[in-house]
Amino acid sequence: MESFGALFGRLVRNKRGVEGLSQDALAGMANLTKARISDIENGKIDKPQIKTIDALCVALNITTEERNACRVNASPDLPPRLLENLALRFGHTNPDASEDELEAFLKEKAIEFRELQNRLAQIEAADSRIAEFLTAANAALEEGDFQLADKRLAEAEEIQLTSITLPALERQHRLRFERGHTALLGGEIQDAAQHWERSANYFHFVNEDAEAEKRFEYCTRLREYGYRYRSAEALQTARNALEKNLNIWTKAGNLQNWCRVTNALGATSWRLSQFDDPKNFLKHMIAAKSLYESVHESCSGAELPFYYAASSTNLASIYSDREFSKSDEEYYANLILSLDLQSAALELTSKLDRPVEWGIQQHNIGLTYTKIFREQADKHLSMTFIDKAIHHLELSFDVRDPGEMLQYWIASCRSLGEALVERSMHQPNSQAKTDLQRAKDLLSEAASKITEAEHPNQWAEIQRQLERCTN
Repeated sequence: MESFGALFGRLVRNKRGVEGLSQDALAGMANLTKARISDIENGKIDKPQIKTIDALCVALNITTEERNACRVNASPDLPPRLLENLALRFGHTNPDASEDELEAFLKEKAIEFRELQNRLAQIEAADSRIAEFLTAANAALEEGDFQLADKRLAEAEEIQLTSITLPALERQHRLRFERGHTALLGGEIQDAAQHWERSANYFHFVNEDAEAEKRFEYCTRLREYGYRYRSAEALQTARNALEKNLNIWTKAGNLQNWCRVTNALGATSWRLSQFDDPKNFLKHMIAAKSLYESVHESCSGAELPFYYAASSTNLASIYSDREFSKSDEEYYANLILSLDLQSAALELTSKLDRPVEWGIQQHNIGLTYTKIFREQADKHLSMTFIDKAIHHLELSFDVRDPGEMLQYWIASCRSLGEALVERSMHQPNSQAKTDLQRAKDLLSEAASKITEAEHPNQWAEIQRQLERCTN
């Protein structure tokens, strides 16, 4: 049986090695001689004086637990199966070793095993399931089954993560997230983004999917802010953050979320084409088109039909933009292509299951018919197009309510009001007055639901539309 002095001497030697100290340096720190340090490390002093032990513990940051462990019997008192497993492993790795070397190896392993058991016992198991897995891990160690022990510890870790760590991180995230909202309320876009990115990063080493989801959530806030206040800065900040998610949600590893974030990037570029410096219009439109096409080509009506329909709808928005076409002929052809894309998307979208998307598609089809009406020289045919526009725009109200979907509802009011004004210009007086009055009622109601301070751009556009109803 090894004495306390021998065990403590080994601890001193190991600690000195970790700290990178020479015997001379340690002797100076502990106010001892180099010879005394050497004797202690070599186990020649069975019972060092208390003051010597204290001095070395202070110099080497030896904890009370480490010091007390030296008072425990350090013989290779291991469970039989574990002893056998370790001996076999040692013999396989060191075929030429002596019995003394094996005995020394097993003594060290006995110390490691007891320390591991002590640490497992000290883990506070807030969940009873964790305690059960820790007990099972300990039993597996005694049998020398390291793989099973690791599996049980992994199961305990997963419970700790899902039941304790993640909920705690979620609470931390929400506090930081609201700091971001506070900054955005004050118009500090970069401060808000920094708070939000920090809140997403809480999950970086724990759950990458959660990290990406939190980032996507705050990018949605930035995109909404960018649209409401025509802020290119907010949109560019959202785009930069969304691109980080492509490193987590890869096309090969998570196609659905890859489509989701790529569609969002396309929508951000499309909005930037409207609100950024006009000289960057074409650059943003080309980027949006490329992103939407990559989603459209990666799924189909059978595989991920939602994203196939969404990318069709988004591509239609690109093609229906007049500034994206080089000539009147190209623009008209693009409008027809846009209508085809939207109609295909509508066929894949259920009014009952996806009312928001169904409403968007009806609304956008109505907008496209209005644009085709303006480009159509044949008066009789043009009236057919504007009638279809009004029909689809009216359908969008089926799933849009000012109480729950205010912005979508206002968009329908504005678009239908515009189409009614357009039709009134080609109607007999009595019918024209009916269309104009209806347009005025819709636009006035839309204006009553928002304030100029909160939605300055939208409010101003509605006022301009109302002027058309009276001119």
